[in-house]
Amino acid sequence: MTRLGLRGIAFCTALAACAAACSQGDGVGTSVLPANTQEAVKGALYDGVAIDGIGKDRKLDRLVSAFMVANDVPNAQLAVSRAGKTTLSHAYTLRAIAKSATTRSTIIRLASLSKAWTSAALYNLLSSKKLEPQWKAFRYLGITKPLPLGAHVDRRVYDITIEDLIQHESGWDDTVSHWDPTFRMRQIALALGLKHPIDQDQEVRYQLHEPLQEKPGTLYAYCNFCYTVLGMIVAKASGMSYQSYLSTVLGPMLGVNNVLISPTLGARLPNEVAKYYNPFHGRSAFYITSTRRYPWPYSGDSMLDEVVAGAGGLATNADSMLALMKHYIIWAWALRLLAATKR
Repeated sequence: MTRLGLRGIAFCTALAACAAACSQGDGVGTSVLPANTQEAVKGALYDGVAIDGIGKDRKLDRLVSAFMVANDVPNAQLAVSRAGKTTLSHAYTLRAIAKSATTRSTIIRLASLSKAWTSAALYNLLSSKKLEPQWKAFRYLGITKPLPLGAHVDRRVYDITIEDLIQHESGWDDTVSHWDPTFRMRQIALALGLKHPIDQDQEVRYQLHEPLQEKPGTLYAYCNFCYTVLGMIVAKASGMSYQSYLSTVLGPMLGVNNVLISPTLGARLPNEVAKYYNPFHGRSAFYITSTRRYPWPYSGDSMLDEVVAGAGGLATNADSMLALMKHYIIWAWALRLLAATKR
């Protein structure tokens, strides 16, 4: 996952009205297709891209295949819904470069599409009155002491509300500060004198003393860190871990069971795509004492999926993303959420 990808993938997927980034499903999280679209597509080949799935749309297949070839995308999936019914769900494999075949059950990291799942969880918790949008976020979490100890904190930081975080109006603006702790985890660990990776609590406590660029609640500035904090708020409000809430509450509501935090390092999840591709390398947010340079998707971007779970650490497939979108209409969720909680 690259820094650019955090916004770009989400934006492109929303425009395409599909649940998108290089993923698949074997029926898990897949809506029942109308009878006239049950026809399976198996082994179709456009420009070296193998296509498997259900439903047919040659124009979409050619569009996706052309994009993959032009941009060296090894694995992809597209799921389409019309009038609430899934009409197409296809898995694509660019055979020349893919390390694993894509099936409808393959899952892949979502980057910032993870925020949609956090948003849905917050909608549930706000609607059930387990949270209130005006609660002070850091006081609610009980995180009020900065790192390093004794660092100066702008008092307005403690006035940042859950709603401010949801709306990307925290007051931190990395277009001005050029500081996003999401991609500075190695730097934070070194600044704290650690020889091991930071955890969520340490990331948040370190961010507390970072200067605000605006008054909270006044100006939109896209914020990865906000959704890391919101993932922690989901955990506290639900009384379980963020992953447990997705697995035992939100997933079953939607009929899906494959929304998981992708491990930064080590073996891939069951059904996860075999390899992530990125040309960039950097020093690791996991191996703090090492000067070796690691690939960006594997901590070389100074980010750990386990820490940023609510902002960008999840993996799932297109069918599950489509189930989420059909239920919550994610891209209009904020207005709906706030309207529901203010009735």
